[in-house]
Amino acid sequence: MPFVTQEVSPAYVTQWQSAVVKALPNVKVDPFFGPGDYGTLRQKYLLQSKSGTPDVIEGLLEDLAVYVKQGLVEPLDDRFNAWADKSQFVSATLTPLTINGKLYAIPYNTNARGLIYRKDILDQYGLKVPTTWPEMLTVARTITQKSNKQVFGFFVCTLVGDPRAPQEFISWYFQVSGGKDMFDVSGTAPKLAATADQLEQVLSLYNDLFTGDFPACDPNQRGTGWPVEDPGFAAGKWAMAPMGPWLWGRRSESATAKDILENKSVVTQLPIPEGGAHKTYLEVKPIAMNSASKNKDAAWELIKFICSKDEMGMWDADSGGIPARRDSLTIDAFTKSPILPWVQMFSKLLDQGVALSPVNWGPVNDANMKAVNYVIYGQKSPKDAAAWLVDQIHQMETNKTL
Repeated sequence: MPFVTQEVSPAYVTQWQSAVVKALPNVKVDPFFGPGDYGTLRQKYLLQSKSGTPDVIEGLLEDLAVYVKQGLVEPLDDRFNAWADKSQFVSATLTPLTINGKLYAIPYNTNARGLIYRKDILDQYGLKVPTTWPEMLTVARTITQKSNKQVFGFFVCTLVGDPRAPQEFISWYFQVSGGKDMFDVSGTAPKLAATADQLEQVLSLYNDLFTGDFPACDPNQRGTGWPVEDPGFAAGKWAMAPMGPWLWGRRSESATAKDILENKSVVTQLPIPEGGAHKTYLEVKPIAMNSASKNKDAAWELIKFICSKDEMGMWDADSGGIPARRDSLTIDAFTKSPILPWVQMFSKLLDQGVALSPVNWGPVNDANMKAVNYVIYGQKSPKDAAAWLVDQIHQMETNKTL
């Protein structure tokens, strides 16, 4: 099975390798857990899954609809309904993994995006926690100026192909749209529901983040993604970012990171635009079974192991994730750890989370981020970039690539 393990410590991975052998002595689990990033993982699975390998696939919620459409993952309803642990799973984490009435994956963690900010820096400069986009821009620019650009006030991911960048984009969009998806999926084919005006509003935010003598975001970090965002915050390079709970896993990187994350960082809801709604991207990480697997019973045992009370709990306690099952929060790794307040801060945001509709988000995400890059590099105005984006998605509708 491929598995992205960058969010957890090497010590956890070593523990996992030992635990799975003891728990499943008759199941061979390859100790190579995958390519290390979701884009490569997805492409490799699309190319080789019909060979029956791998038997189990981890990924992003956005990938699942593509796998289902191409018949590459197995419905799990019968197996899940017969599992004694079924009742422990939070229903909201199962809903996005249910497509056309069938459950195609088991969730192993969840989160909703919030604003993480450096309380000590805001206090140092006498700044209030921003609650609106204009306040966020003002606070971020003030930090950039007062620190003489030693700390930039904000960071957003803008790399085309980065998994985090479109998730941040859609969080801003959900605020503008009142939590409505970009697509109407009530008919026989997905149709664009987002308007050019709504997309222009989101793209204008990206433009504003990178403009001015003391911009909110570092212009030298345009076109970068989460491998810059996460370690940068933990190293003290930016004071605010749209973030999920996985950042906790970076405490072990340095004494500075440990101090920043344990003592100086606070999580709250994302600031919203005028007239906007407190909505945000809901992430659910799925574990699915290859429909071509020649070892489906063993594959199910592996899925149950990954999504068991203790293993899910230890994974999320190490990475900072929110478990998809209630009883995982009762294990010692949570109750006897400083992580508990951190997870509780993010848990408060779950009610604001909106799961993506089951469409092929790959080309949409690329188009969204290309529009962002047109804006932040000054190649198109937000208005023109929004018109371009609408045209691109209409072409996807015509070509039936959604």
